[in-house]
Amino acid sequence: MILWTIVPEEIIFAGQNQPMPAYEELEYSGQTVMAEKISQNQFRVVRLLTTVPSDYLRSELQPGTVITCKPVAEALS
Repeated sequence: MILWTIVPEEIIFAGQNQPMPAYEELEYSGQTVMAEKISQNQFRVVRLLTTVPSDYLRSELQPGTVITCKPVAEALS
């Protein structure tokens, strides 16, 4: 790709070296959500993965909501 511009490449390509957040699919409150890991047991909901329209009205599944999940080994004991 060739860019013919007077704008410095530092400005054009700024932010491209930023790491992408790691998303995980979790089972939470009976639904599958895509979430970003914040800390060991906390996740921020990024996306709700369902086809049931009423699930999108549930406040605990809204994007941006912070949820707490226990690891499976901890939850089973």
